[in-house]
Amino acid sequence: MRWLTERWPILVGAFVVFILIALIYITADGRQELSPWEKTIKSGVAPIYGALSNITAWANHWVAVVRNYSHLEQENTDLRQEVEWLKRRLEAVERLEQENRSLREALGFPFPGNEQPVAAKIIARSPSNWFDKVSINRGEDADLDTGDAVVTPAGVVGRVYSVASNTAEVMLVTDDRSAFGAVVARTGDPVIVEGSGRWSELHLKPLVKEVDLRTGDQIITSAMSGIFPEGLPVGTVAAVDTGQYGLSLSAIIVPHADLARISQVFVIK
Repeated sequence: MRWLTERWPILVGAFVVFILIALIYITADGRQELSPWEKTIKSGVAPIYGALSNITAWANHWVAVVRNYSHLEQENTDLRQEVEWLKRRLEAVERLEQENRSLREALGFPFPGNEQPVAAKIIARSPSNWFDKVSINRGEDADLDTGDAVVTPAGVVGRVYSVASNTAEVMLVTDDRSAFGAVVARTGDPVIVEGSGRWSELHLKPLVKEVDLRTGDQIITSAMSGIFPEGLPVGTVAAVDTGQYGLSLSAIIVPHADLARISQVFVIK
């Protein structure tokens, strides 16, 4: 009884509203015109109808979201898998395009001699000597032998260092143990090109006392190199050092072949 006594105004108010709403629907049925008090009551309860409608729409929306959650989750998983598959396909296409460009460049490269070069891919590099040696996917089965020259259309790369049945190890020209004969293209002066241990740099030393060497000179292989055929591009002179009192001469060469990024090479027997 105490509970009813404390809340009777709320209960009476709710009952009155319920009666008024019922009277509106009962008295309005079949009549086109409403009395002033019916219009007033309808206008008063209109916000309540709007709020109830919004609450109902919100509840229906989230019920639908909950029902469709598992479907959306599966669809999201499928889309992620499809994106990963497309990424792998794109990477494969880019690799094929790069290989195709290399082969097209090779078609216009003047390989010396009558024997066709052997195309090969770089399949491994040693983390400890990234710019010293690489492994290629051709070997004795392709009739390769130690000492064979390895090049790209851009320039010299190195020489075959060791051979297995279907792989070979190539010593790059940047290996600090590498050295071969070359000439200055502009003057024909003979020089020695040595590896520096760095991918973007070779060292040049002249073989004769009087050498005309300038920044920008092109260095090409010599017939006396013992490794490479004559006339292959090596690199560009980036800096010339005359030494103390001008008594010694040396230079730094930037190799034409991008030894950090090459993936396709050609072996000249």
